[in-house]
Amino acid sequence: MKFISRIFCVVCASLMLSLVSCVESNELTFDEIETIALKAWMELNRPDLLDSYQPMGGYYVELLDEGCPDSLPVRHSDAWVRFDVTCRDLAGNIVLTRSDEYARLQNSYTDHTHYVPFFLYCGEENTSMPEGTYMSIRNKLNIHGEEYAARYGSKMRLYLPSSVAAGDKTMGGDGGYEGQYELDAKRPMIVEVQVWGHINNPVAYEDQWIKSFAEVNGGLVAEDKAAEESASKMNERLENGEKVTYDDKWHLAVDTIAALYINYNYTPRKRLNFDCLREDTLLYKGQTEYSRGKIYGTKSLDAINEEIDRVLIKRFGEGVKPEKAESIDSVYSANIWYITRLMDGFIVDTNIREVKEIIYAGEEITTEDEALDFTVDGDSSYVDAWTYALPQMKLGAWNAILTGSSNAYGATGVSGTTSSSSSSSEVQDYLDYYNYYNYYNSYYGNSYYNNYYNNYYGYGGYGYGDYYNNYYDSYYYNNYYNNSYYTDSSTTTTTITSEIQPYQPLLFQIFIEKRKL
Repeated sequence: MKFISRIFCVVCASLMLSLVSCVESNELTFDEIETIALKAWMELNRPDLLDSYQPMGGYYVELLDEGCPDSLPVRHSDAWVRFDVTCRDLAGNIVLTRSDEYARLQNSYTDHTHYVPFFLYCGEENTSMPEGTYMSIRNKLNIHGEEYAARYGSKMRLYLPSSVAAGDKTMGGDGGYEGQYELDAKRPMIVEVQVWGHINNPVAYEDQWIKSFAEVNGGLVAEDKAAEESASKMNERLENGEKVTYDDKWHLAVDTIAALYINYNYTPRKRLNFDCLREDTLLYKGQTEYSRGKIYGTKSLDAINEEIDRVLIKRFGEGVKPEKAESIDSVYSANIWYITRLMDGFIVDTNIREVKEIIYAGEEITTEDEALDFTVDGDSSYVDAWTYALPQMKLGAWNAILTGSSNAYGATGVSGTTSSSSSSSEVQDYLDYYNYYNYYNSYYGNSYYNNYYNNYYGYGGYGYGDYYNNYYDSYYYNNYYNNSYYTDSSTTTTTITSEIQPYQPLLFQIFIEKRKL
């Protein structure tokens, strides 16, 4: 198919030569020449789409699926949109994809990559999405002379000029999303987009997700004191003058912090159920039970969890009952063993070698596992969920933390990246086209992001507005929990960071042990 790409280049060259004889060369810009060349390419290859031209952006749209006709178009409100995307050059070579199947065909697949739809903000002004994709989802479209607006289920193929594609930058993926090829700067691109849904209030949605998970995994203790006092009296005792209940339910770690829960009675013997959302709330297949890739795609999540739980118990045991265990603050420091999961069960990170061997089967694990050193009252580089929850936990016991993004990676998330270092000097290659997280974190820092948490957990939610007001203005979404898996080269090291999307709740399975002297 490479001849198609060459045809476009020949068309551009021919147009430039022919136009020189008619007008001065400086009278036409590159964008104008590219518009003419793209139209000529469409006339040759897709003449059926000439009447689906979009004047705003200068691109063409092929509507593959109209989507659900009863759903509200995305453009009707500012929203966060879930959408799949695969980007190709005109020859059909993939340069970026969210599909694990395409990634495997392109030899860019990694077991560390979470192959799910993008989750990006699509508002009145574009602050985070690639321009061409934003235009096709946000604007009214001309499809064969009729008006159309993207909605749930919409699937489109876009033929984009470089001005609304990669622009002046060479375009390629990163963090497992790259294709086999890069797209040179100033080149048109074909983008397949599928809209899975849009959410106007991501904080409320993730709060619903957290509570649904808690309810099917032991139950959620009511957040008001009156209801809590009437709850189960099982294993109840006083600690530092305060009542503590060690049952199977999820309790607020700190009563002044919303969306942060601890299950003190968690043990790997109790299989976690991730299929917790009602069917009518699902936006894409597998949203609550990850089922893509070499491991998760060939085994059920329940089967993988059974293997993991077995090795955890073999190595650490079932743990001391929390009512019989010492508090973590009874020692100066402790060893922390953990598994970090997204709410579909995908493991983002772990420092337990046996777990790595299960989820990265066939991959050589070259690094030894190493416990994290948690020092009471020490400097903390952990996410806030750990900062507030770990001091409540017990030595020699299992615990589980369930947290909203407000106590983790927030509206920014963590970009999926592949970085390399040579001779202790790390060089990172980030996405030119899609990794805009750091950019729009600064954009939302003092307005959009802060207002979301104030409104939901303040006036409209739990009454924690004052607490959140000053807490989430700064960027502290460190990569402490990100994966670092190295090649066995003595000079070059490759590090893959698993992506955590914006507004993603997290689950931590944690075992705490005394530090051995």
